[in-house]
Amino acid sequence: MHPRLEEITGYLADVRATLATELADRTAEQVHRDPGAGRWTAAMVVEHLGRVEGSTAKLLESLFTRAIEAGLPMDDQTSSVIHSLDRWNVPNRRNRIEAPERLIPAARPDFDKAWASLQQARTRTLALVASVDGRDLTRVSFKHPVLDEFNGYEWILFIGQHEARHLDQVREALHGR
Repeated sequence: MHPRLEEITGYLADVRATLATELADRTAEQVHRDPGAGRWTAAMVVEHLGRVEGSTAKLLESLFTRAIEAGLPMDDQTSSVIHSLDRWNVPNRRNRIEAPERLIPAARPDFDKAWASLQQARTRTLALVASVDGRDLTRVSFKHPVLDEFNGYEWILFIGQHEARHLDQVREALHGR
């Protein structure tokens, strides 16, 4: 795998492993515990994460397919891109971002279905990454609805940073912090 994609997918795996550890062996009561003040339960966060990753993967499939058909070149650069979104500090939840209606979770989602959907979205993301391995994803871009124009690497990284952003929210919902 290209070093840039290897770096990003390693990050995605680390964040997902941490999320899975937080949610392991939780009861239905725990994942649906109301954290109050209109905040989401852990189950709601998981459903939201699946919706975001699924819709992002769908968007990237389309963008990357068109770019490859147009002759997207190989990437001869191997410098790190892991800090390319630092200026937005995506994992920091103090910078509130309202989710669009289509990404807002149900009031009481089925946790098992939400987790399965999140896992399916990750499978889709990793298949997408494999399909563009070695290509120069800096040449593919699309505007994030709130933040900025992201290139292909940044969009894949965003998936992990978005999940990291909600990791503290899951902890708060589960532990009442």
